[in-house]
Amino acid sequence: MEREYILEVDLRDSGVNETGERLRRFREGVIAADSAEHNLQMNTLPKHVRVCIIGGGVAGLGAAQQLIQSGVDDILLLEAQDRVGGRVFTRKHGKHYIELGAHWIHGEEGNVVHEWAAENGLIAEEASVTQTGYGETIFVRQDGKVVPQEMVDEFMKIAAKIQESGEEELNTCPHSVGHYYTEKFKAVNKWGIVGNELLEWKHRFLNCVNGSASWHDLPGKKYLEYKDCPGDPTVNWKQNGYQTLIDHLKEEIPVSRLALNSPVKCIDWDVTTTGAASGCKVTLESGTVVSADHVVFTASIGVLKAQTNMFSPSLPQRMIKAIEGIGFGVVGKIYLQFPHQWWDNGSDGFSFLPDLQEQPAVITKENWESGILGFYPVYKQQNMVCGWITGPTALAIEDTPECEVAERCVSLLRKVLSPKWTVPQASWCKRTTWGSNPYTRGSYSFYSMKSMELEVEMVDLAQPLLDSKKNPVVCFAGEATHPCFFSTVHGALESGRREASRITQHINRLLMNQPKREKYQVVIVGGGAAGIGAARELTHHGINSVLILEGSDRVGGRIKTVPTPPQGVVELGAQWIHGEVGNVLHKVAASRGLLHHHLSLDGKGTFITENGQVINEDIVRHVSKVMEEADEECMSFCDDIENNGNIEQLSVGEFFRRKFMVHLEECQNDAAEVREMKTALFYWHLRWQRIDNACDSLHLLSAKCWGLYELCEGNNNMNPNAGFMSIMETLLAEATTEVKLYSEVSCIDYAHQVQKTEDGYVRQDGTTFPVLIKCRDGSEYEAQHVIVTSSIGYLKSHPHLFTPPLPTKLQQTVLSRGYGTIDKIFLEYDEAWWVDGCEGIQLIWTKDIPDFERLSPQSKYIDGTNEKLSKYWVRAISGFDPVFNHPARLCGWIGGTEAEYMESLSDHQIGTDCTLLLRKFLPHTDIPYPKKVYRSQWATNPLSCGGYSYHNVGCLCCSGALDADLNFPVSAFSDDDTQVPVVVLAGEANSKKFYSTVHGALQNGIQQAAHFIKSHKRLLGSIKRKM
Repeated sequence: MEREYILEVDLRDSGVNETGERLRRFREGVIAADSAEHNLQMNTLPKHVRVCIIGGGVAGLGAAQQLIQSGVDDILLLEAQDRVGGRVFTRKHGKHYIELGAHWIHGEEGNVVHEWAAENGLIAEEASVTQTGYGETIFVRQDGKVVPQEMVDEFMKIAAKIQESGEEELNTCPHSVGHYYTEKFKAVNKWGIVGNELLEWKHRFLNCVNGSASWHDLPGKKYLEYKDCPGDPTVNWKQNGYQTLIDHLKEEIPVSRLALNSPVKCIDWDVTTTGAASGCKVTLESGTVVSADHVVFTASIGVLKAQTNMFSPSLPQRMIKAIEGIGFGVVGKIYLQFPHQWWDNGSDGFSFLPDLQEQPAVITKENWESGILGFYPVYKQQNMVCGWITGPTALAIEDTPECEVAERCVSLLRKVLSPKWTVPQASWCKRTTWGSNPYTRGSYSFYSMKSMELEVEMVDLAQPLLDSKKNPVVCFAGEATHPCFFSTVHGALESGRREASRITQHINRLLMNQPKREKYQVVIVGGGAAGIGAARELTHHGINSVLILEGSDRVGGRIKTVPTPPQGVVELGAQWIHGEVGNVLHKVAASRGLLHHHLSLDGKGTFITENGQVINEDIVRHVSKVMEEADEECMSFCDDIENNGNIEQLSVGEFFRRKFMVHLEECQNDAAEVREMKTALFYWHLRWQRIDNACDSLHLLSAKCWGLYELCEGNNNMNPNAGFMSIMETLLAEATTEVKLYSEVSCIDYAHQVQKTEDGYVRQDGTTFPVLIKCRDGSEYEAQHVIVTSSIGYLKSHPHLFTPPLPTKLQQTVLSRGYGTIDKIFLEYDEAWWVDGCEGIQLIWTKDIPDFERLSPQSKYIDGTNEKLSKYWVRAISGFDPVFNHPARLCGWIGGTEAEYMESLSDHQIGTDCTLLLRKFLPHTDIPYPKKVYRSQWATNPLSCGGYSYHNVGCLCCSGALDADLNFPVSAFSDDDTQVPVVVLAGEANSKKFYSTVHGALQNGIQQAAHFIKSHKRLLGSIKRKM
């Protein structure tokens, strides 16, 4: 992206702080291209959605908003650029803003944008003609002569009369609008060449209005198809510009359902998809494939013109003709800011009349100045003017460096306006690039002469692609699809809402005709270790009417084993089995011969500094011993009833820091270098613990609860023979439970009052089971009991999952539990470059030590300095360890905010950054770039929302209240006053002793299944007694 033009010499007097700051950053060599928004790139896209929206402009955002508000929230919005808004692009500049795209709200009555803005008090109170080309505008010829105002006024009246007569005559006019105006004006032109120059200015003005390169391409018969909304045609926003609308439209769209930097390569429609008879397969340029029941395509007609063949099967011939025939042009702007205002107060700018005798036959990169309409002061921007351009002029300027654009525009101003006005050098310049942007390819649409020839209309672009059953598979939205508001933002918004309504109406028709709900004794939400363990326990007790609903395309949850033929697997989720005694997972694996004899190491091996110095092993062991003692002492707090009040708000991070500082104080006789190494190792231990506990900071961890976690005796870091999933697959096969993938649950509706029957319990209606489970794909199920194994992170981010809400104490317990991110990075090489027998490479920073434990989130190093996250994230990696099942693969561990940032990067960027990191620590080793990178992405996975849980300061786990326990069942009352458990939560976070582990999740799933097993046996016993 080209940096914007800034001229240093004039900045000193400009008084524009933002520009001065940019120059300072430029000098320091760290200036970066601006982005209108944070990058919300979601690398792990859902495999299937109900609706995929392509294009994050106003039409796409409008469609997404209406779908969500209509209850269709299983959507994905794909935006090719690094921001949403499309051809709406508001940019903050100084204290106000500039519009690089859509500029005004056009009209008031019948304009959906104006209606919403007015209702919410977002319209500028004062009317303004600033930047419109009207008002107190001075018309200047190329020789510098100012056209008398009387002549301009009379010309404008004549032009208005021609336009008025056109409202009756153009409908039957067989020629172009240009031909009509030219012939009409010939009869009344009394100013000769000056009159013709004024007419040519009007020609260019109408091109800016219509988006055309020439008014001779505007058919008279279609010119009045566009309908003006009554009222002010150039309404300004009170503040923040059109970004106000964009923020409103996207506020209900979850981050996990919006993917930036996701250009689409092709769309296969009328194919079989999961959850529907037919649908679409959307393939991104990255190679990622998303299937969808419906697609809403909102990219511009310019993109369609360039990529008509992206659809398979081909588009209908009528639509292809419409794409070819509808016009789509480029309208651009050039913003120039000066050190001071040099034009007269009250002036609305300058309009340039072309020299018709010197007018070039073709606009090129060398002569585009001749095509500029004029320069006009900018709304609420001091010392700034904006030039309007269209057609070949706009394209030529886009191909010109911004600094050259500024210089040539200033030269033009000086040539035409001197000596009456003294034009200084511009201090800032920004020009738009809508024509060369591959994701817009222009500005807006118009009826062209070609559209008349092909007999096509805008509505032809709005016809959906139907499958063999007449279901709308691909719908088209965007300003060009609106029959009368094409070329406008309100037209785009209406079109997006139109297609959202089309889809919701279709879905509602399907729901009305859907078959009866399937009924089960138990529905398990989530197919991870807890869900599989619960299913296995239920079937073991003879309860076989069990269904697992899994939202993703696989079972396993936060266990994710990826085969890597020809050798080994990569564990992107759970890595090892921790301990033997009392570990149900070990018991299952060992009894079925699923364990490998190799024991892995973690956080061991060579401890090395960033300058390649290997730290003395005695110092490493000494600091490890200090931290182990601190760990053991902190673990004792959970049993220290007498001091409970003193440690209620004490964090693990604070306690560790205190203990180490005491140790450092006791080592005054150590050499300075030894103390430096000990300090560096201490911060490495904090970093390792931060990763191991999946938290952003050890200051979040409760010292009081630190000892709740128990280590199982026996071997640690045990590896399954064929990967972790082999254990889960074995248990699932033994459970013989029905599993439905792609079935993310959107609502769990449970009853408070139930009636007993011979088969179980029903609601007061006498037929419906106590729990109703609704999925995002529209399917519904009934159950006697539901076991929800979703992660605590998922439950935190989906507070409306339950109807009615969970009991207050249970809600508070969920919210009080900590949950964060832990990720892994696997680097695979052709052959190992590390020494044989290497147990690990641990990275110890001695300079610019990263401190993730400071309370201020702005402080990144222990000296309080900062660095950009793009440079800084690798410092959160504790080290790299060899993996047991592949001789040339390393595993790096990372956690916290930096892990979440890593998830947004490409595999290539991760491999590059990690290689540079390793080369820094091992300067004497020839380290190649990896041939393959595998990495986990648990934070951006919308179903996991992170890695695993921890006990944070202030959590309710030690409160002693029964209903503050995550394992507490939610019950309904039967007609005989019996409490019937209808909803329970399960998962690693529920495990009091083994949270954050697979064996904790598996064991808790088994334990939580007992609630229904006991209730079911009690019910059967009461029925037998009656018999």
